[in-house]
Amino acid sequence: MPNLRPLVLAALTMTLTASVAHADLKVVQNTSIDSPQLKAYMETMTPQQRAQMARSGNPLLRGGPQQTVIFVHGNQTRADVGTMSYLVNSATHQTIVLNRANRTYMTRPYKAPAMNGAGQIQATVKDTGQTKIVSGHPARRYLMTATVPSQPGTIIRGDIWAAQDLPQPAQISTGSGPFAAMQSQFRKVKGYPMKTSLAITGSPLGDTTVNSSVISVSKAALPASIFAIPAGYKKAAGG
Repeated sequence: MPNLRPLVLAALTMTLTASVAHADLKVVQNTSIDSPQLKAYMETMTPQQRAQMARSGNPLLRGGPQQTVIFVHGNQTRADVGTMSYLVNSATHQTIVLNRANRTYMTRPYKAPAMNGAGQIQATVKDTGQTKIVSGHPARRYLMTATVPSQPGTIIRGDIWAAQDLPQPAQISTGSGPFAAMQSQFRKVKGYPMKTSLAITGSPLGDTTVNSSVISVSKAALPASIFAIPAGYKKAAGG
């Protein structure tokens, strides 16, 4: 199977966001992928290959759909994706990755080194001025176009409806490194992305669409334990 890591990281960066709200926030969103070529490839996989993909923790590589739960408290953000949790503290510049399946954790700098080497993402965002109500929230439409130089010919076009009454989002990584250009453009989106549709063309996957929709938003107070390493977790090798 071709190397899809840069493409998948680009798609996830645009669909997986975390708010910088001062009030506590819990957002549940669903992400799905439609890729005939990926589906055909998965049908030819051996049981061992399927097991390896299932352990990857990446919903797009597994074909989705995948539910993501995002928690926010001040400078702290947690995103639960599959069996993995990503705890980010922008004040201490630290990211903690929890593997809830084997009860281990590892720490990383806030600059998200997992994204290094993906190739500089080039992107533009345009405010269309269009508005409508999305899931009970007044939303504004933005269009994004991005390219991945490490995947020549690949173009990602995004259609984003962002709720104007919810906090402006920021990615779970910083704006440094290979994704800096895309994240800088993404800050033009004012409000929380309620619905995102990405059309990917010219990729090793063939024509692919990735859709993400917020299904619930809660502003109830969150316990501090959500943003801490659970008792009994052990540090992973190399973490």
